[in-house]
This record gives sequence, C-alpha cells and structure tokens, in this order.
Amino acid sequence: MSTQTDSRWASAVGTVAPVLVVALLALLGWWLLSATVYAGRAYLLPGPGAVAAAVRENAPALVVASLITLREASLGYLGAIVIGVLLAALMSQSRLIERSLYPYAVLLQTVPVVSVAPLIVLWFGYNESSVVVISFVMALFPIINNTLLGLNSTSRTLVELFALHNRSRVVAFWKLRLPSALPSIFAGLRISAGLSVIGAIVGEFIIGSGNSQGGLGVQIVFAQGRMYTALLFGAVIAATLLGFMFFLLVSVVGRRLLRHWHESAR
Repeated sequence: MSTQTDSRWASAVGTVAPVLVVALLALLGWWLLSATVYAGRAYLLPGPGAVAAAVRENAPALVVASLITLREASLGYLGAIVIGVLLAALMSQSRLIERSLYPYAVLLQTVPVVSVAPLIVLWFGYNESSVVVISFVMALFPIINNTLLGLNSTSRTLVELFALHNRSRVVAFWKLRLPSALPSIFAGLRISAGLSVIGAIVGEFIIGSGNSQGGLGVQIVFAQGRMYTALLFGAVIAATLLGFMFFLLVSVVGRRLLRHWHESAR
C-alpha cells in the first residue's frame, strides 16, 4: 500500500513540477522586464538583483522575523485545532447545538479579520498575544467546518449498525465517526495552515510601529516606512515561502498519519 501511495505522489509531483517551473520562470522573466522598464524608479519595482542584495544584507533580521512569525502562527494554529475540533465534535452530537453555535462560526468567517484586528489589539495589547489571537481567528473556521462536515458524513448504515450492537455514542464517535472524518479534518488543517500565517502577518501589520523588531509583518511595515522596497519584496517573499512550507509540512504529516487510519491515503 505504501509503495502505491509513494508512486501516486511521485506521479503527481512529476505532473505538477514542470508546470510550476515554467510558471516561476515566466514570473521571473516578467519581473526582470518590468524592473528594466522601471529602472529609473527602483523604489517602485526593484529588480531581482536588488532584492537578493537586500535579503543578504538583512538576512539575520529576516531569519529572526520568520521564526517569530512561525511561532505566532503555530500557537494560533494549535489553538484553532483544539478549539475547532472540540466545537465541531460537540455540534455533531446534537442538531440543536449545531444550529445554536454554527451561525456564530459562520459570522466569525464572514467578518473581515482586518476590520476586527484593531479591536483585538485594543483588548490584548500591542504584543504577541494579539497576533496569536488574530492568527487563531483566521484559522478557526475551516477546521470547524471541515471537521463537522466529516463527522456528519459518516455512513448512516454504519452508525445504525453500531446502535444495533448497543455501542454507546462515545464508542461510535471514537471508533467510527472520527476515523471516517479524518480526510475532511486534514483538509481543513491544510487550509488553516496557510491562513494562520496570513493572520499572524496581519496582526503584525497592526502592531508594527515603524521599528525593525518583530515578525515578517513588522519587517514589511518597517521597510515600507523607509521606502526600502527591495527589503519589502524580500520580506514578502519570505512570508510567502513560510506559508507554503507550513502548508506543505501539514500536508505531509497528514498524509503520513492517514496511511494508518484511512483507506483514502493507502
């Protein structure tokens, strides 16, 4: 089974990799061409060379900032996993509870986090706690929604079979509904992985005060205030890579775990 899964992954990578390489080369070509056009106004669009030089010059600060953002995003993400799965499990046990709580989860998703971020900062202060809370809010809904969807999609026939054998709801949850929901749960976790990084950076935008101390969002605000566009581009690229690596890590871990729990990954 493991060999078949590995071969499917290798096939998928072999299909996607050439397209990704072509897209990156096209983007780099467009960037070089545009930078040439704006050669006299490098503050608007610096070339790849200028960005690389800025990244080398500020590499220690960018590494520290990336680690800070990763820590904030990880804390918010882990909190969203715990609260999201617990709320979804609770809602899956009762239609009344679901109808009472789910609208608030939807409301949490529909309200733009940028509009409530200043309020969160006002409540929790201009510190890392606010960033973690904003990251948590961004990551929460996909976990609730996908977990609830997976738990409610369990085969009705199997649920009735458990009831026929006098299995309690707790046993049915742990032995049937939760394992059946794992693919949906991990789909939500993959979505929320990137959102938690976005939330952390949005929070850093709000608490950024023009100094160079803090995560990648603070670095972006700092570079923008100094019109240091090359560093701004470097920080944005670092943030993009961080979000992608976080997503990739969750995807790989999820795939490995599902091999032992669900036939869809075998």
